[in-house]
Amino acid sequence: MRARFCDLLGKKPNRQARVVTFSHTRNKKVQHVNLQKKRYYSDDLKRTIRLRLSTKGIKTVNKYGSIDAAAKALKVDISKF
Repeated sequence: MRARFCDLLGKKPNRQARVVTFSHTRNKKVQHVNLQKKRYYSDDLKRTIRLRLSTKGIKTVNKYGSIDAAAKALKVDISKF
């Protein structure tokens, strides 16, 4: 099983979070990354790749226009996906 982090940006869960109850007891809590499974067509690889991206990663791909441009700008090797 793979770790829960974004394939493009590398975002990881926040393990420092705490929940404060009514009696002011502080309990540890994990805030997970909002991961989505997305398929993109890569023009460089000439095939479809499947990634687990955070919602911020999806917005980053939309900003750059394609998964190839986003991966090149962020220096991520997408050939292993």
